[in-house]
Amino acid sequence: MEIAAVELDLSYTAAKVVVRLFAPELDAQQGTWSCRFEIGEPVNVTREIYGVSSLQALFLAAKTLSVYLYGSDLYKNGELGIYGQFGGSLSIPAPQVLLESAPYPF
Repeated sequence: MEIAAVELDLSYTAAKVVVRLFAPELDAQQGTWSCRFEIGEPVNVTREIYGVSSLQALFLAAKTLSVYLYGSDLYKNGELGIYGQFGGSLSIPAPQVLLESAPYPF
């Protein structure tokens, strides 16, 4: 089940980059939780992140999603943005390691 989504702008086209975060799910066999996210074309990433609790899986998935966005060549080249603004905040906090290139830390 999708719990959060955003559409990001590309500077060179009217197409949007759709970002989705899904609810954590329990893997009863493993005794762990997983949380999936998707970033649409042209980034095109789908990942499942694991944690010992649903909250940890959700938090780690959000951080990992952020790394993919702020670490992308699109963002670094000022081609990825939101609400027509490029090269700044994507309305998603960035991990501490990316603060030289991305605003708003976790």
